[in-house]
Order: sequence, then structure tokens, then C-alpha cells
Amino acid sequence: MGQKEPQFMITDQCPAIKKAFPYVFKTARHRYCMWHITQKITDKVGSALCRDTDFLARFNAVVWDPDMEPSEFEEKWQKVISDFQLEDNDWLTTMFDDRHHWIPAYHRDLALGCILRTTQRSESTNSFFKRYENHFGTLVEFWMRFQTAMNQQRYTRRCDDYNSDHSFPELKTELPIEKHGAIIYTHAVFKVFQEEVMAADSCGVDDFEKEEHVRIIHVIDAETDRIFKVRFDLRSTDAVCECKLFERIGLLCRHIVWVYKGKGIGRIPSKYIVDQFRQIVGVLKTLPAEHTEELASLLVEFRQKLCIEPLTKYQEMEILLGCSSSSEVTIHPPEQARNKGSEKRLKLAKQQAIEKAAKPKRLCVYCKERVTHDRKTCPLRIADEAAEKEAKKKKV
Repeated sequence: MGQKEPQFMITDQCPAIKKAFPYVFKTARHRYCMWHITQKITDKVGSALCRDTDFLARFNAVVWDPDMEPSEFEEKWQKVISDFQLEDNDWLTTMFDDRHHWIPAYHRDLALGCILRTTQRSESTNSFFKRYENHFGTLVEFWMRFQTAMNQQRYTRRCDDYNSDHSFPELKTELPIEKHGAIIYTHAVFKVFQEEVMAADSCGVDDFEKEEHVRIIHVIDAETDRIFKVRFDLRSTDAVCECKLFERIGLLCRHIVWVYKGKGIGRIPSKYIVDQFRQIVGVLKTLPAEHTEELASLLVEFRQKLCIEPLTKYQEMEILLGCSSSSEVTIHPPEQARNKGSEKRLKLAKQQAIEKAAKPKRLCVYCKERVTHDRKTCPLRIADEAAEKEAKKKKV
């Protein structure tokens, strides 16, 4: 990693790792996997409390909420503990003392700090490679299987890049900022941004403060029933929200989108576009830093003109082949071949009766008539044998 430490690392709640971590990493933050911690709640507080009360629902609402400030979390934690009389629970006391290691409220300033909270990404990677390898292979077999797995990931990545470059996602609003996001972002990132744009319709204003060249807007979020302050600079159009969604995942939140809509800003400012989320990031990385933003704006404008009327699949094929499709069809599909076994199918009772009636009649040895049955299936013989059995029963 070029001797560069990550911002944080997520591990299990292991005392040995906790002790060794500060000796290896000087700036990275050590975090615990929240999933492993929350799985112990039932055993630590008792199954009766979790089953008969709403303790789990209230506990999870406090622990997993990424929009809380640390002071708000501590207040709500103490409220839950006191309501259920868990002040003497040693495990909960220990976990509260270690709250800086696992509660999202203390990692809101980290990129993806409130998104990556468990070791799920590591477990999913292990699960992916397990489909290609086993415990009994040699080192050469492992290397070949590893290369196959990596080729599969690279192929999936190329497919995603191709779809982002040659298709335009469906827009769900008429806001220019949504269209700009569809041009800038990859399809996967745009879906997340589109949810924030759509959620901006449910926002409103609660209060308004004025400072020199700055407006502090109190935005009401109807979905969470909370108020977030957005600090908007009139000169630079910079906006900072208390929810810190941009600081966490690198995308503008619904509250800033709502403010931009009210201010008539239809484009995402360049400082709020993360290079990793761009569709044209590969081109930008090959250029000097002073020309990156200029080229990015030109490519955005060019792509916006191309995406006004996106090409269909057949139009792209015509451009690739250099000719247009003919309106007159001269090549038709061949007639269906009657392969061996194609007539072997279940027939309806009506069709079976018709085929049976069409068969040539033959002489029955028992009834001496020309019919379609033989001696074994002759109705007269079956009736005579039944009458003979009935007569024997009566004699007995």
C-alpha cells in the first residue's frame, strides 16, 4: 500500500488485536465489527427481555443510526439503559466505554465510516474465492483458480463500464442536477444519488439564518422527522450539511440537493464530485492535474449532447458495420425439422379414441365378430367370467 495507512480497519472484538493494533498502525482507527457485537445482546441481557419487550428495537435504533451526533447518542443510550434498568449490566457498561470503537456516531467524519461497519466485505470476498478453490489442490492449481476468479471480476467490471458508457439511466425527476449526476456518475453510484434527489421532494424549510455571504437553512427531513442545518455560501455555492453524508460516502445529501434546487443550481459543483465515482476517471488520471477539471467539463458537455437521444442497439451495430439494415427481408428462418422422437408426446383422450376407431377391425376368437379388440380384452368374455365367479360364490 506504499506505506500508507488506511483511515480505519474493522476487526472482530479480539483483545490480542486491540493490544497489537497501536504498535502497527499509528494513524488508522481501530473499529469493531458491529454485527459480532449485536449478536451477543440476547445472551448478555437475557432472552426474556428481548422477547417480551421492545428493547431490541430501541437498542438498534440508537446504535445503528448514522445521523446522530455523539452527544445525542450518549443521551439516548442512557435513556434506554435506565428505562430497562440495565445499569448493573457489566457487558453493556464495557461496550459503552468502548463506544469510540464501534458506534457510527463517532465515525461520521470518515469516508464510508458509517457505511462500512461490519466485516461483511471481507466475508463476501472469502465467499467469492471459495467458489473457485478447494483445500486439496496444489499450489499450481490454486494459482490457476485464482487467475480464473480475477478474470471473472475483471470481466464483470468491463461489463459495468461498458453499460455506463453506452447507456443512459432512467431519470425520475425533471431536476437538472439529476441529469447532471446521470452524466457524471457510473450507473451504480447514480442509483444512490438518485434516491437522494427523489427524497429531496419530501424536505422543507423550518428556519432561516443570515450571516455575511452565508445562509444557514434549517431543512426538515420528512422521512426521519429531523431538522438538519445546511450552511450555504453565496459566493462559492459551497454547502455543508449536518448529516455529513458527503463526508461519509462522497455524495450530496437530499438536504443540500433541496437547497440547490431552491437556489437554481442545476449542476453538481466539481469539488463535490469524487474521481472514483466518475465515468471518465480513466481518462482523467492520465492527464496533469491542472487540465483535469477543464477536460472533465468538456467531456461532460459532449456526453450530455450525445445522451439527449441515446443510440439504440441496432443503431450502434449499423455504425460498427458501416451499413444500414435493409427494409426488405430476403433471408427467412428454415422450416422446422421433424427430428427423431418429436412425435412422442402425451395425447388427449379424444385423439386416442379417434386413432383407435381408425384402426382396421379383426376377428375376435371369443365373440366371433370383426371388432377392434382381441380375446383378452373382449367385453363378452369379461362379462361371462364375472357371471361365472358370481355363480360359484352363491353355491358356496
